Amino acid sequence: MLLYLQQMPSSLKDIDFQHMGRTCLGHAARRTANLLTRHYNRHMAVLGLELTQAQLLAAIADGSASSAAEIARFLGIDRSTLARNLKPLEVAGLVTRQDGKGRKVLPVLTQLGEAKVIEIHRTWLKAQEEISTLLGPDGADAVRTQMSTLRKAVHILESQEKAAADTASQSDPDETTFSGH
Repeated sequence: MLLYLQQMPSSLKDIDFQHMGRTCLGHAARRTANLLTRHYNRHMAVLGLELTQAQLLAAIADGSASSAAEIARFLGIDRSTLARNLKPLEVAGLVTRQDGKGRKVLPVLTQLGEAKVIEIHRTWLKAQEEISTLLGPDGADAVRTQMSTLRKAVHILESQEKAAADTASQSDPDETTFSGH
């Protein structure tokens, strides 16, 4: 890392933006995610859904989550995004809310939602098969493994950054306290 930082350019003309685009993991992940989402969305469109809605319905159908927050974590979204995504599914009569333990409210499928999830699964199998066939079994497994490794690496970095921020805020409490002067 030190070598990389020593090579920091001093002006825009010193930056190789093409190299940056070719090697940036975030850019590659976003481009790939956008393409894959379009592929699955083309298939889900016949059901009047987008991939995010289909995934949400499948996560609800799974039934293993004990709260909306768990569903959001599983999908990798925040709770406000989950709430926004639930609204059209509720309006369509696919989902309703059920009181859980304490103050928790859990989204559950209606009968119409259950039937829709069966259609989603059939449609997903076709979309999944198309991609998996092109990649081959070893290729599909390798992609999943590498994506998992990338997610784990980012989680490690996030944990390290949080620990460093916590340490910094504990070492100098005056920096985080407003004195009013």
